[in-house]
Amino acid sequence: MQYLTILAVVTTLLHNAVPQTIDPTTVDEATKDTWCNNQKASCPLLCLQEGASDVPASNDCTASTLVYSCICDNGLTPNASEYSQTVPFYECTEAATQCVNRCPKTDSACQSQCRTANPCGAQNPTRVNTTTSSTMAATATRGGPAATDASDSSYTGFGDAATTGSSESTNNAQALAIGFGRSWGLAVVFVGISAGFTFML
Repeated sequence: MQYLTILAVVTTLLHNAVPQTIDPTTVDEATKDTWCNNQKASCPLLCLQEGASDVPASNDCTASTLVYSCICDNGLTPNASEYSQTVPFYECTEAATQCVNRCPKTDSACQSQCRTANPCGAQNPTRVNTTTSSTMAATATRGGPAATDASDSSYTGFGDAATTGSSESTNNAQALAIGFGRSWGLAVVFVGISAGFTFML
């Protein structure tokens, strides 16, 4: 009995560890063509994030089988499953959709489990662009507005910007405008749409 339990646990772990794939024949040709075109368009961008040029050594995709190749000129192969607009991402979302379609229409728990069991895209993304954080750290050390406690404030300007009494009133005016937009923006849009429909009738 314990062996069956252990086998079930190991099988579940392996099932969740292996990327979800689909049978390519279950997807129409036009969709697969789009997936391949997007994969080939994404490959140069993925290579740039790997420290290579935007001219990959290999950038192919066969729509009928959904077999693709993205090898950068430095020999690295980006993990395409961490990005959208790639074949692994599309296969993952299609696997989740097919799983949902197999569920009874009234079984929302089954449908939810399909989406949970097929997480698509980066689950633990690697931060490639470190320029922003190092710039902000340098700005914060110069004593500009970013030098305040970041846990309860937001960045409102450049670190070298001069702080004057007029900038404080400008910040208050900006905050007032943003608050007004949050409070009344949707109402104005709704009234405008209603007026448009009324005018059309």
